[in-house]
Amino acid sequence: MRKNLALEQLNPYKGAPPLEQIRAHYGLDRVVKLASNECPEQPFPEVIQAIQAAAGGLNRYPDGGWRDLREALGEHWGVDPASVVLGNGSCDLLLALARATLMPGTEFVFPWPSFVIYPTMAEGALAVQVRVPLVDFKHDLRAMEAAVNDNTHLVIVCNPNNPTGTYLRAKEVRRFIEAMPADLTVALDEAYIEYVQTEDEDTTQWIYEFPNLVIFRTFSKVYGLAGLRVGYALADEPLVTALNKMRQPFNLNTLAQVAGVEALKHKERLQERTHRVWGERDRIERELESMGLQPVPSEANFIVFHADRLTVPPAEAAQALMERGVLIRSGYALNMPGYLRVTVGTEEENGLFLDTLRRFLPAPARAGDASEDEALKEDALTVKDVAQRLRGV
Repeated sequence: MRKNLALEQLNPYKGAPPLEQIRAHYGLDRVVKLASNECPEQPFPEVIQAIQAAAGGLNRYPDGGWRDLREALGEHWGVDPASVVLGNGSCDLLLALARATLMPGTEFVFPWPSFVIYPTMAEGALAVQVRVPLVDFKHDLRAMEAAVNDNTHLVIVCNPNNPTGTYLRAKEVRRFIEAMPADLTVALDEAYIEYVQTEDEDTTQWIYEFPNLVIFRTFSKVYGLAGLRVGYALADEPLVTALNKMRQPFNLNTLAQVAGVEALKHKERLQERTHRVWGERDRIERELESMGLQPVPSEANFIVFHADRLTVPPAEAAQALMERGVLIRSGYALNMPGYLRVTVGTEEENGLFLDTLRRFLPAPARAGDASEDEALKEDALTVKDVAQRLRGV
């Protein structure tokens, strides 16, 4: 086989096994999936109706220019529809951006750990990965700025960051973009932006201030359309042109386009859905803190937490939970060994996760055991200190 040398570096993405397979293998009646940062609620009923109504036209190719959805997004965000590019999930467009900007030997600067697709973007182009370690689970923007040089072709900020859920204020991100060379492409990956509870500046208008900026967002999360894969990018004309040159024709199917248009019409219900996530996110964080598992305060629809106090080794914890019907993500698969990541589900799903997790806590300390009592107090203080530092308290 005469092959691309990049194949030696690339590994295919591996998702979770089908729920039916897990149920059958472990003899379970039910498996709660809290591993993939999906929305636990179905698409809005009107979205499902719109999909059903459009199904009769699937013998025709979809609109290759996504006119209706592009115009709907332009109106929604107050941008020129010509500044919108659609893709088969935001990953589709991230990979197109890599093809448009990276070449063998050029450098790609990104935070780490972060979204697992970033190394793939570099590997596919035989580019050099410059992974900048997080500090206190957040981007080290000063170090990322220092890592940029004349050979850097792409830099990316993931905000909120996946897998940590930490959020950078808009003013911090703006200062970083302003410090970048005008001819260096800067990507802002905001797949989880709708879950941010902190009031902050909307970044969508920045594409007209910074012609080298491209912003990525998605319908896969809060809109509940992960199964249709609807992602989009916002950028000024040169970057829009570059993405369009690198994407495949008809890259967004008809049902996905119809669903996206309808989903944007229901702002109030979307806000209600977001508020439910906020409430459950806070509840899970409080419960994890009470268990001494050190959750990282999150502004996304997932929480990462330390697994070292469990009665199973951290490397085996996700497997142990799966065998009991709760599917979450191991930190070892996310380049965060010793941690676990759980998606915020429904109230019932979250309760099942917490109840199952408690089975793996050590037995309570005996009354009068001063050493164990003091250790628990120190754990609680550590959690509080980390939470205050990350939230700027």
